[in-house]
Amino acid sequence: MGASMIARLAGFAAFAALAWLAIALSLAPIGGEIGALPGPDLLFCVVAVVSARRPALAPPVLVFAIGLIRDLLGGGAIGIGALALTVASAALAAQAEALRRRGFLAEWGLAAAWAACALALQWALLTVTLAPAPPLASLGGGLLATALTYPLCALLLRKAPRRGGRAEGRASQGRASQGRAWQGWA
Repeated sequence: MGASMIARLAGFAAFAALAWLAIALSLAPIGGEIGALPGPDLLFCVVAVVSARRPALAPPVLVFAIGLIRDLLGGGAIGIGALALTVASAALAAQAEALRRRGFLAEWGLAAAWAACALALQWALLTVTLAPAPPLASLGGGLLATALTYPLCALLLRKAPRRGGRAEGRASQGRASQGRAWQGWA
C-alpha cells in the first residue's frame, strides 16, 4: 500500500471519527428542558466543513453510511436524514473550488442554505410518506442553531483547509490526474 493510499485512508478515518463524535454529542442527554430551543445539527456542520474544504475525504457513500448510522441511533426515519445529508454534502463538494476563491462568508452562507435545503427535503419526504413531521417552528430553530454553529465548527476543524492548501500533504503532490479522478467520488 502506497503512501498516498495510507494518507487517504487516514483522512477517511479522521472524518469518520469526527462524524462519530458529532453524533455522540448530539445524542448525549445534556440537560434539555421541555420547550427549549433545539440544538444544532453537529453532524451536518462537520460534514459541511469537510465537504466544502476537503471534498475527497467525504465521498457520498461514506456520508450516506454516517447519516444512516445517525438515523438508526437517533430514532428518526431511517434513510431520510442520510439522503438529505448526502445531497447537501455533494452540493457543497461540487462548489468547493468556487468557495475556496470566494472566502469564508460565501462558504458559511452556502452551508446555511444547504442546511435549509436538507431540512426542507427531510420535511417534504416525511410529509409525503405520511410519517409524523416535526413542526416547522422547531425546524427553524434548529436551522438557526446549525447556521450559527457552523463558524465554530469550521474554526475547530481549521486543520482541514480548503482544497489546494498546504495540508493536502506531499502524498498528493505530483499526482494531479490521480487526484482529479479521486475527487470525482466527492
